[in-house]
Amino acid sequence: MSANNKFKPIALKDIKNFHQKIKDKEPFCFVRYSDGETEIIKNRYLKISKGKTHFKGKIFNNNFSDIDTKEFDPNSNIDLREDLLISAIKKMPNYYKGMPHKRFKKDRELMITLHGGLDQNITFADLLINSNYIFFRKNIVPEFANYEHIYLIANYRAIPKNILEKSKHLMVPDNFFSNYQNVKNDILNNLFDIPSGSLILSSASSLSNIIGFELFNQRNDITFLDIGTSINDLIGLQEITRTYHEIYFSKGIIPFLKKLRPSFRIRW
Repeated sequence: MSANNKFKPIALKDIKNFHQKIKDKEPFCFVRYSDGETEIIKNRYLKISKGKTHFKGKIFNNNFSDIDTKEFDPNSNIDLREDLLISAIKKMPNYYKGMPHKRFKKDRELMITLHGGLDQNITFADLLINSNYIFFRKNIVPEFANYEHIYLIANYRAIPKNILEKSKHLMVPDNFFSNYQNVKNDILNNLFDIPSGSLILSSASSLSNIIGFELFNQRNDITFLDIGTSINDLIGLQEITRTYHEIYFSKGIIPFLKKLRPSFRIRW
């Protein structure tokens, strides 16, 4: 068996591994490198505003809100890119990196090269969503209630509720790129001295990657999860913004048919 086949990620196996770690309260860090992170690493201009997306040299219409607003300028956001690169290159025990899915093979190969090759700490950027989303919501999310100390890194509009009601909210402004160093330092300063065994949930775009790495590098006694938009309903943000939300929260033939799309299945 080749090394590549030996370490080839398997979506259900990998999320079950995370589930067991969370049940056992075994510290680990999971950060995700999606298309936005790879564009920044490639040093290409990126802008998401309400209604318009500048991505890979093209302009697209979108249905995003102000929460998703961000702009990466290669000429002025040098420090952010450097920190993101470091988070992609460095390795640590129990530091897991989620890679782009099958449709973005070139991006995925770039990220694996930066990591130094495929190994047991490489998994999917989509690990908690799409075909794994029901497992995540039914098995992993309820375990959050067993943590005494929970911290949420999310947009300032977020309102933690239900099992996250008692979590401490570390607020992220719109387009934090424009004030990157101050936002990063403020959040890290609030996390470096948190109790051992704490759980940190981060929904903060590329900031999640950087905070996750820098925090876990100093505090490998905590658990850090880059949750993206996977629990918007529990943090008071718009519930249905992605296909997997629609499939999980809605009923009828349309959500069922979307579930059958090849892109819904997490594949290497």
